[in-house]
Amino acid sequence: MVYEVKETIDETYTSSKAWAEEFTRITLDWFNAHGCTFPWRTTSNPFHILVAEILLRQTQAKRVAGPYQELVSRYPDAHALAEADVEELRDWFGPLGLFKRANYLVKAAKEIAGNYCGEIPNNIEALLRLPGVGTYSARAIHCLAFGSSVPMIDESSGRLLRRVLGLGYKGPAFADRRLFEKVEVTFAGAITKSFNLGLLDLAVQHCRPKSPDCPECPLHDLCTHAKNIRSKYRQIM
Repeated sequence: MVYEVKETIDETYTSSKAWAEEFTRITLDWFNAHGCTFPWRTTSNPFHILVAEILLRQTQAKRVAGPYQELVSRYPDAHALAEADVEELRDWFGPLGLFKRANYLVKAAKEIAGNYCGEIPNNIEALLRLPGVGTYSARAIHCLAFGSSVPMIDESSGRLLRRVLGLGYKGPAFADRRLFEKVEVTFAGAITKSFNLGLLDLAVQHCRPKSPDCPECPLHDLCTHAKNIRSKYRQIM
């Protein structure tokens, strides 16, 4: 049975500069020691990162690693992918359950080759107009490829941030304006590639939707959700 704990928000608990600095330090230290390694995380090539983000939409990263590496090897830039045979790509992706991505990839490549001279646009609004690129993907490309200090929040990292900050759940995390505003204010100047990726990996490894591994999470002592659970249990005892 899963028990939902209603968060008790203590703004002073998560709004201090010292709290934010400690949160950032722990996240970065943990990521440097335990973060996942994927091929698209070791490149700053905007086109390769765009390919990865289109492939990763609602798909586990481990399933994408092989197809990603083969795809960027066969089609290293937008001009090359724009000339690809869509049906051939669909057949290739079919066994992986990713055949619909072939359409997005080729359409996005054609758009980039035709309207941006083969270069990935360096602004979120233009990225959002590319086929297969959503809100999270656009922010991820903007941060990972261009080094922009923007939060890249998906449902996993959004769940962690909502629990830590005590914001509750109000629709999809990627569309939660209150969450983005809180993160941008609280972690102003600290939102980097490693910080964003650290939150993603921490969420997957510790902050699961059901039965989160709170005692082993390095953010345990800074988390509103964990604090509320501890308080609840003390009251029961």
